[in-house]
Amino acid sequence: MKKEAFIAICVFIYFLLFTILNVLVSKGFLLKEQLIFSVIHLQLFLVLILGNYYSSYINKEVLYKILLYVILLFSFRIFIDDWDKVFNLSSVRGFRVETIFAGGVNNFGLIVGLGFIISFFHLKKGILKVVSCLYFIVVIILTMSRGALFGLVITLFLVALYDPKGKILSSLLKTSFFLTIIGFVVLLYSNAAQDIALQFSERFLSIFSGETTIEQASSGRGLIVRDMYNNHIKNSSILEILFGHGMGSINFMVNGSPYESSHNFIVDVFYRNGILMLLGYLALVMYLCYMFFKNRKSADLTFFGFFVFLHFEILVNPYVYAAQTGWIYGLFLAVFFNQNKLGRHKRSKIILE
Repeated sequence: MKKEAFIAICVFIYFLLFTILNVLVSKGFLLKEQLIFSVIHLQLFLVLILGNYYSSYINKEVLYKILLYVILLFSFRIFIDDWDKVFNLSSVRGFRVETIFAGGVNNFGLIVGLGFIISFFHLKKGILKVVSCLYFIVVIILTMSRGALFGLVITLFLVALYDPKGKILSSLLKTSFFLTIIGFVVLLYSNAAQDIALQFSERFLSIFSGETTIEQASSGRGLIVRDMYNNHIKNSSILEILFGHGMGSINFMVNGSPYESSHNFIVDVFYRNGILMLLGYLALVMYLCYMFFKNRKSADLTFFGFFVFLHFEILVNPYVYAAQTGWIYGLFLAVFFNQNKLGRHKRSKIILE
């Protein structure tokens, strides 16, 4: 057994024990929620263990192709399930794209964003790259997911700074230029050009013009965090601070609306699993950062793009706690751990080839 897999098992047992303890102490409080989140975490850790075990057999080129094809097919479902809403460009419930099959619109945007990263950093120059990038960007805009769009923008520029050869910045500028021209032409010949431009501006650009406050742009996430701190974290015992309240313990009301997450993974880990686990998680992220910068000269920029995008998303989207997307984080953690070991075995033994 690899040491990373062993650590993953130990962490899951730690989560499970304190979840059981939380249920017993609180006399069954939120038992269903506790069990649901425990099962979701079991799924994440199993994927981490399997990904870690098979990493030396995986060819990353084939992995990229499989992911790209799967995400492309997956993205088409938005035009089947939400065909009557997909062009509304709305963020209002009942009129917006819901993508329930993906666990919500932000989780859908996360998956499509991974497709964009593969297209931009891995596909060779040419029309295929431009068309693929344009398609994924358009789909994200149609979902009106600000987290996915802003996450991609931040990812592109951070990877451009990370690239030791400086080629990504040049590619970014060229691709942005072509996408802008194509977008301008589409708007010019579209009957709904004015409405599309207005909706896009109100959803994505109004925060920069001052028309929308950060509180409004964050969809109340700041209000949720403040409510958690003032009404729940401040009242926690020392044991709850150290070990958390349990996996499904966030189930509160703010302004008459229920919430089961702060929409910030860092805050959620602290409240659910305690400061000890949070410090361990932050140490893990710092270790992965160290590994990426240690291998900067030979690093795979696509992997680094995944790393930046996924870790930006956990600050605004609790996708790790969704059954549809939580396993994705476990899979990529295994890939990040073993980025130098992928495909180490001989060609005849490679599983994904």
